[in-house]
Amino acid sequence: MKRIGVFLSANADLPISFQRAAQELGEWIGHTGRTLVYGGSNRGLMDVIGRAVRENGGHTVGVVPQILFDKGWVADVLDETFATHDLTDRKVQLIRQSDVLVALPGGIGTLDELFTAIGIAAIGLEAKPVVLYNVEGCWDSLLRLVGDLAAHNLLRANMQKPFAVANTFEELTAILERN
Repeated sequence: MKRIGVFLSANADLPISFQRAAQELGEWIGHTGRTLVYGGSNRGLMDVIGRAVRENGGHTVGVVPQILFDKGWVADVLDETFATHDLTDRKVQLIRQSDVLVALPGGIGTLDELFTAIGIAAIGLEAKPVVLYNVEGCWDSLLRLVGDLAAHNLLRANMQKPFAVANTFEELTAILERN
């Protein structure tokens, strides 16, 4: 596992714990000689993780939709850039370019990417390991929802636990080292 795809927020003014999580993961990716595959924005947690990877010797791959180019929101730390037409193309390319996928705190875009990855895996296409990094319990509501869906038999047996969950940085790196 060399290419770690990360779904995360591009919003500013997020809790320091979320910023620290992105920083730590970026440092780990860099120090261990891995590659970050992410949305390639120079905003929010995306900026934090991209800079941390580069500052620690890692490689960065940005999968960037045209709208980010138009707004001038493309990170300046990208070693490789995959330009995409839109957000739909972006998430498909991000999944394809990654060996494992990690969801850090994020909003609607992160959820969209996360559920696309899980949906693709559910039907047997492009199945990649997916890890939720549950920083400060940010994914607790999602975990309850998935549990409720399973309790109502709305999930296939292979999707009862569609992702691994890491509640600490040590748990996250242990999972990533196993994949």
